[in-house]
Formats: sequence, C-alpha cells, structure tokens
Amino acid sequence: DYPILYDLYNVIETAYEHYEQEAKLQLYPREMLRDLLLGLHSMCKGADAKFFNGHTNIHDTRLITFGVKDLMEGGKNIKDAMLFNVLSYINHALIAGGNTAGIFEELHVFLSNPVAVSYIRSAMKRVRKRDSLIGLASQNIEDFLLPGVAEMTKPLFSIPVHHFLFHPGIVDKQAYMDALQLEETEYQLILACQTGSCLYRCGAERYNLVVKTPEHKLALYGSGGGR
Repeated sequence: DYPILYDLYNVIETAYEHYEQEAKLQLYPREMLRDLLLGLHSMCKGADAKFFNGHTNIHDTRLITFGVKDLMEGGKNIKDAMLFNVLSYINHALIAGGNTAGIFEELHVFLSNPVAVSYIRSAMKRVRKRDSLIGLASQNIEDFLLPGVAEMTKPLFSIPVHHFLFHPGIVDKQAYMDALQLEETEYQLILACQTGSCLYRCGAERYNLVVKTPEHKLALYGSGGGR
C-alpha cells in the first residue's frame, strides 16, 4: 500500500491541471508544479520508470546482492541516482541496523564515481561502532592508482584492519608498496606467493597464509570450474 513515484506524479499532475479551480487552496506556484512534472516524468512514466517507479523486490534481508555491473555502464545521471539509492540502503543496514557485513566485490567498477568512493570511505570509519564490517575486494591495484583517483582511494587501504594480499601481477613496484604501505620483505613475500597463498596483515602482525578448502566445502563446488 506504500505510494510510489507514479502516485506522487498523479497528485502533482491533478493539482496542475485544476490549478485555476483551486487556486486559493494551492500551496505552490503553477510554474513550480510544471517544473516538477517535467523533472519527474522520465522516472515516473518515461524510459527510467523501470528503475525508479515500483515497489521494492527485497523480501528477505538476510542476504542481499546488488548487481551493479550493467548500471555502471549507463548514463551518469541515472547511474549516480541509482548508486545513491543502493549505497543509502547499505549504509542504513550497516549503521542503523548494525551487526551486518557489506562486501564490495570488483571494487574497481566504483572508482569512476566520487559519490560511491566517498560513501564507502565514510562507512568504513563508522560501521565498526555498530559491530558491522565492510569488505573490499579487487583484482588490480593499478586501477586505484590512476591520476584523479589515487587521492580518493588512498584511505581505502589504510582504514581496514585486515589485509589479504595475493600475488600482485605486473605492477609498478614502488607505487604498489606506497599504496599499501609495504616493507620490501613483505613485497617479496607477496611476489613469491603461489595460487592459494597470500600475506595476511592484522595490525602489526604478519602471516604467510595458505588458503585451503575443507572437503565438505569442496564438494559443493562441483567439477565445473566455478561455472
């Protein structure tokens, strides 16, 4: 029964069309109502209505996945508005609800959007007070070191308590070490890591971690190579 944007649009449209008959009761100038109708039309009835005009499809909040890959390739205005909605929801769950984990996989797709980076950075500093956590995962450190991006992403590496650093691939050694605040010995250890092993950092402690899958979990993966 909760109203959606289409309902709001109809209320404004009715007020605009009957403005002369109810002029004494109107709270807003007719020009303002017209501007609102023009601004909301695409989201309520036009091409963007499929994104914004509808009831939620979230029925179980225990595990929610937001697939934003296709969204990141859309127009800037739509992308920013949708990301704002998604990040606001996540932020509310982590801080207002508490005891929640938020995982950002393939983080590099967010880097072109300052709003997203700012949201994530701010949340990382606050969620621990509510017994929540944010996990960041990406494949290539160089995406975070591009001009215009590096200044925004620098805190993303210094805030986390836990770091799992796998083989870095072909990267600029000094830039990689500076970004992650690594010692020469730590970098050499990561460089020598084989599949399934990594450097685990927790505060001042360092561990050469080998990741092994228990037999009961291995059986769940099947033999399709992850497909």
